[in-house]
Amino acid sequence: MNEVEKINIPEKFQKIDRTFLNHLRNEKGSVFMPFPRNTSFLGKEDDESVVLILRKHWQFLLPTILECIFLLLLPFILSVIIPNLPNRGLFVFALFLVSLLISLSLLIYRYVRWFYNVNIITDQRVIDMDFETLFSHKTTEARLEKVEDITFKQIGILSNLFDIGSIYIQTAGAKSEIEFKGIHNPKQVQDILSDLLESKKKGEI
Repeated sequence: MNEVEKINIPEKFQKIDRTFLNHLRNEKGSVFMPFPRNTSFLGKEDDESVVLILRKHWQFLLPTILECIFLLLLPFILSVIIPNLPNRGLFVFALFLVSLLISLSLLIYRYVRWFYNVNIITDQRVIDMDFETLFSHKTTEARLEKVEDITFKQIGILSNLFDIGSIYIQTAGAKSEIEFKGIHNPKQVQDILSDLLESKKKGEI
């Protein structure tokens, strides 16, 4: 284990001999963040360690990017379709400014939703945070000891090509299932959760 790994992995995990640590060492990015530093959330316990933060794959932002590109091109497309517009240059410029404002607003809104819709796995529980609007959000969580079954699904060519899928966590209690939708490496996430559950049962963490 090199120095970077020693810094990133909390001490309580360094003596555990399980394959999920290899998964966590080999992946890193905004959609798959192992052992993130200085990360907290409402209700986090003092001795609780965040193992993994997951977001939807960047592919889910692609439709928004294409929409914004179309909106920016729309004034020029209209100027070609309707060549005899009065004050054509001024019209195209004004329409471009409107399109730019709409595009930026749409892109920022969708990015904020993507960024704050997160799934969190700690050594104590699993958490699904859904951010709908600035004034509407929902959090669902379950303790690891309540997890009864973990399955993943990949449907379609693109999902298999980009290794995108959904995790379904069956739990005991009123909320019977927690879903991690559209995440990268769903099979690895399933393995990580299974190893964490085993370590929890054996008192390793």
